[in-house]
Amino acid sequence: MEGKPFFLGEIRLNLTTYQKLASHYNKQIHKSMDTIANKLHPSMLEDEELVRRAAFFVRNGAVSISNYLPQEHRVDFTVRDVTNIEVNYHITKDSFHCPCPIHKPCRHIVAAVFYLYQQNDSLSTWISDWRSKADQVQLTLLKDERSPRSWDIIVENFFRKFISNYPPTSFYLLEFAIHDLKSQIRKSRPFEREWQPIFDVYVELSILIKSWPYIEPLAQSNMQNRVLHFLNEYLEELNDHLNQLSSKPRMFAADPFYEEIMVRVQHFYFDMENLVHYRKQVYLSFWEALVTDKNKRLKEVKYLEALETIEDGVPLNMVLPYFYLTLSMTDELLLAAEKMEGNQLLEWVEVCEKALQTGKKQLGTNLARQLLPHVSYYLNEVIQNPSRVILIRRLELLFDTVQLHPAELEKLYQSFGLYGLQSYSNLLIKEKRYYDWMALHQSANSSLEYAEACGLSIIKEEAPDVLLPLYHDYAMRFIQEKNRYSYKQAVRIWKKMKQVAKKSNNIDYWNDYVENVREKYRRLRALQQEIEKGNLPL
Repeated sequence: MEGKPFFLGEIRLNLTTYQKLASHYNKQIHKSMDTIANKLHPSMLEDEELVRRAAFFVRNGAVSISNYLPQEHRVDFTVRDVTNIEVNYHITKDSFHCPCPIHKPCRHIVAAVFYLYQQNDSLSTWISDWRSKADQVQLTLLKDERSPRSWDIIVENFFRKFISNYPPTSFYLLEFAIHDLKSQIRKSRPFEREWQPIFDVYVELSILIKSWPYIEPLAQSNMQNRVLHFLNEYLEELNDHLNQLSSKPRMFAADPFYEEIMVRVQHFYFDMENLVHYRKQVYLSFWEALVTDKNKRLKEVKYLEALETIEDGVPLNMVLPYFYLTLSMTDELLLAAEKMEGNQLLEWVEVCEKALQTGKKQLGTNLARQLLPHVSYYLNEVIQNPSRVILIRRLELLFDTVQLHPAELEKLYQSFGLYGLQSYSNLLIKEKRYYDWMALHQSANSSLEYAEACGLSIIKEEAPDVLLPLYHDYAMRFIQEKNRYSYKQAVRIWKKMKQVAKKSNNIDYWNDYVENVREKYRRLRALQQEIEKGNLPL
């Protein structure tokens, strides 16, 4: 066992003797370490894993010297792996024997050399220096070779250093690791300006795909909101890089990168798992920015039309309408819209917006009308707060742009429920349906402050008498709370009601109303006092 003495002829070996043995063969051991460094490269995943495993053996006491033959300059080791492995090391010949069928130095041989090396030198420092070779090679590759392979090596090396070798235990750590990873990779950015946009897009996409297995499980945890916020920011930055790339002339030498990018985009959307709507955003952004060839788009349409894959109840060919729109396949687009399902509303909202952005207003209007029957279901059964409120605002802007008929708008705002109260109020005011406005806020039990935000001041000018029942309701809510503060608030509202009554020439009605209130609540002394202070009669 390591650290315990054993006998070999007249030689007694112990831990101190191991250090003397390593010092005696120091030059030869360093030569063997150089051999390992030359035959194994940190940019190769299997080599990096091999060195890591060998170091693990040494640090966890799985390597021990079983024999030393000074005449042959040979040291025998036992390495505890799945089974015990016997390794023979002829030091002066820099040769080894191990039962492993590996042509390179295997992890057992490397562990044996590491064991002797660490007797007098720092193994951690050597491994750190060895791994740093990867950074030097990356710069050389970028200087001498423009290929997806060279850039993949850069991403792979740094990804192992920041993430895969030390998997983050929380999303915050993962977020910091990705930030540091991107900062380090950016140092390898090409000097030529024409290559920088393609490098940025290639690297951002590669990092996203490689990080996805770490990101998407955390989106199902209590960190969901933080993960989604991170993805929104990441995709926004990725789109900025895409816009810069698409605005530049396309270089013939960059064709292999464009081809590889689209292969990876396909893989990301169709083969990765979870967060399908984010994957869809990436897929469509790249098709829109980088693929202008009509034949390629038509080929993708045929593939999507035959695709039957469904994920989380959503068919992956939900992106078909975008291709129909960009290819001006209007009949196919409208037919697909007629077959829309309720849980696909958001995708079709995006298609409508895209149609309007490209100047196809009539088409956008026709598509928007197809959305109307599905709005209520989607808002009440599919989407959750706060996304519901955001979508309602988005729908308001969309339908204002396409200019639906008032009856259609009314149906839309009714489907919004309480979230559409302000929009519905604005429509009723626009049509001068003031009594309906009052009834809407009365039935919705809205607050006075919210009613004021929904146009109460306009009705106060146009039809003040309509507001009398609404003010009465507001005052009665405070009366029911039965405390002095609430009574003061009731009187405050009655003062507003008094102004409305005066403006609408309902003075007799108002004085009778005040007397009736006094009589009804004559036992509420605090209320009577507040009414007296308020000087309510006209």
